[in-house]
Amino acid sequence: MMETSVYQTQPLNVKQKHNSEGCYVWQVSDMNRLRRFLCFGSEGGTYYIEEKKLGYENTETLVRLIEDGKGCEVVQEIKSFSEEGRAAKQEPAIFALAVCSQSSDTKTKQEALKSLSEVCRIPTHLFMFVQFKKNLKEYMKCGIWGRASRKAISDWYNAKDSLTLAMAVTKYKQRNGWSHKDLLRLSHIKSFNQGITLVTKYISKGWKEIDETYKDKELSPETEKVFKYLEAIERVKHTKDELEVIHIIEEYHLVREHLLTWHLKSKEVWKALLQEMPLTALLRHLGKMTADSILTPGSPEVTMVCEQLNNEKLLKKARIHPLHILVALETYKKGHGIRGKLKWTPDRAVVEALDNSFYKTFKMVEPTGKRFLLAIDVSASMDQLVLGSTINASTVAAAMCMLVARTEKNSHMVAFSDEIVLCQVTADMNLTEVSEKMSDIPMGCTDCALPMIWALNTNTLVDVFIVFTDCETNIENVHPATALRQYREKTGIHAKLIVCGLTSNGFTIADPDDRGMLDICGFDTAALNVIRNFVLDFI
Repeated sequence: MMETSVYQTQPLNVKQKHNSEGCYVWQVSDMNRLRRFLCFGSEGGTYYIEEKKLGYENTETLVRLIEDGKGCEVVQEIKSFSEEGRAAKQEPAIFALAVCSQSSDTKTKQEALKSLSEVCRIPTHLFMFVQFKKNLKEYMKCGIWGRASRKAISDWYNAKDSLTLAMAVTKYKQRNGWSHKDLLRLSHIKSFNQGITLVTKYISKGWKEIDETYKDKELSPETEKVFKYLEAIERVKHTKDELEVIHIIEEYHLVREHLLTWHLKSKEVWKALLQEMPLTALLRHLGKMTADSILTPGSPEVTMVCEQLNNEKLLKKARIHPLHILVALETYKKGHGIRGKLKWTPDRAVVEALDNSFYKTFKMVEPTGKRFLLAIDVSASMDQLVLGSTINASTVAAAMCMLVARTEKNSHMVAFSDEIVLCQVTADMNLTEVSEKMSDIPMGCTDCALPMIWALNTNTLVDVFIVFTDCETNIENVHPATALRQYREKTGIHAKLIVCGLTSNGFTIADPDDRGMLDICGFDTAALNVIRNFVLDFI
């Protein structure tokens, strides 16, 4: 056992600094803090699955970088995180872009506004951006609707293909207190494209004026498609004929957001929507479609759903992760959601398809090439549900063990409470076998420093320690952060530590000034992005 008085006394590299403990940490630069914020909305070392309101108090690092003349670099980082899918949540990147767009530094402001379409790809993002600008107005002592901002909003609309724009503005009509009509009025938009002009007039003036103006007018083939599409949207709004609604859905590829509430009470309408429903939406609506008897045993709809869930090309294209499927599977099997009164009787074929899909999606995960040690808390409290989920903590931990065992060649699994027990999880084991393996291990209190101590005592080479526990963490002889630094010093490996408090609203183990430590409070599918970014040193 290591002595608590042993500290890392020499820096591992020039980026480290001396901290208050008298040992060295891997220093977090302002750019690292920015990347953390862009990824998960906090400059510190903790990711919360619950939404945290973003305000001017979150901008200290951002403002400091701009003041240091790095504003354009900041905007490039924002674009990278947004476009490359590194962000666990879109809000932080959009908020940071709004801050840059309000900056007194001209180059930063210009670069931010020029990047608007690349970061705010759908209307929901655009509305969010404008609301953030409004929220920042008082703190940053500047207006929202200067000439440059008006041009950027106008360019956002004008840069779109006219039919794509028509689909987007009718699907995402308003959000955050803003509508397209508001933005068009405030930005003074002008367009030289006939199709875009038609869409913007539809938003501003309504269908009646569009119909009167364009019905007998000679239109380009592109504009004709836009006119017919908007005509179809209006027909759906006013028809009570179920067959007509279905015909319009099929011909113009309408989605659920285009329909009225009473349309969605029709089984046949849902069956029409199901034909081209994206896989992520399909997973989200399995319970409702079963409850409403759209998915009935042996029906063509059940067959279609099962085929899609087992289609590896579709799974890969939609970037479905095993945990996405696991959440859908466990929720569907329970026969009720987290909130609301909706209940259903799970269809056996759908459950089987989800189970098969879970194992297929492991092939979609790219290995990182790092050496992992996953340490799983086996205390009784791991039976609690993960925060904001229908899955218990032990199931999530078992699934993550499977993920690492199947994708990373150099990995070790241990179970721990007040002692460490080696847990042999192999790539050919299924979730039930992994869960049973862990449940056989004796329970005790939880000491999160044990994995690092065990790795050091057994000469196990580790790049990344991931500890899965509930929210109960005891510190016995050594704090986990200290144990990690001792491991780094004695092995020469700059190992990282992630502690996932699966049922926790908040705890602190990670040193926020050590770039190699991260806390995760709760667990959701976005947490997977955070972990991958952290492991690959993007944040």
